Amino acid sequence: MFVVCLAELNIAIENKYDYIKDMCRDYITENKADFCVSASDEEINAEGNGQYFDKGYLESLAIYRKIAEKITQYNGFLLHGVAFEAKNCGIAFLAKSGVGKTTHAKLWKEMLNNEMTIINGDKPLIRIIDEKVFVYGSAWAGKEKLHTNTKTELRKICFIERSETNECLPMQKDMVFKRLIKQIYIPKNESLLLTLEQINRLAEKCEFYLIKCNTDISSAKIACEEMGV
Repeated sequence: MFVVCLAELNIAIENKYDYIKDMCRDYITENKADFCVSASDEEINAEGNGQYFDKGYLESLAIYRKIAEKITQYNGFLLHGVAFEAKNCGIAFLAKSGVGKTTHAKLWKEMLNNEMTIINGDKPLIRIIDEKVFVYGSAWAGKEKLHTNTKTELRKICFIERSETNECLPMQKDMVFKRLIKQIYIPKNESLLLTLEQINRLAEKCEFYLIKCNTDISSAKIACEEMGV
């Protein structure tokens, strides 16, 4: 067992395999745990969905699922997207897998260089604290493992769509809920209602944009200017 600090919560992980401890090495702490998570053999095997994967990897998925469910009790949830800080502004790119949110984020990085920090490239954690939305890094960061052990206030959320031409359009609050819910882990237990409540709060507190883009760096320049970053 070891303890990690994620989203300003100290979480004890009762692990069976070394994989997850090595993966989380940047987040390990000596602090007393706020809560503890573990995964049974049945839960670990279920993550494989009938396919063969390393058991340590599957355990890491099962553990993060447990963390995502538990964090709802602390005004938090798990987001599927790329989160970063650009010029002191927290931003998240959301889209279905394969659409190009990571590609677009890399264009921003190429453009902004040291003025941009990737917080998490796939599955950042979100918490709403004192009426502010914060996004946090974690070791669960997708195949490219882009993450930083830090946080920032999340101010702007962008839905990414592929397009031959580039444009960035502001979105009204009533247009975003259905899109948001597709990019957030929704527990199938008593945490479901808590998660829906947090999604509503998120929708009220952030600015939203629709970015239609190709893979040219001009797409990042246009979006950055239209968002006032």
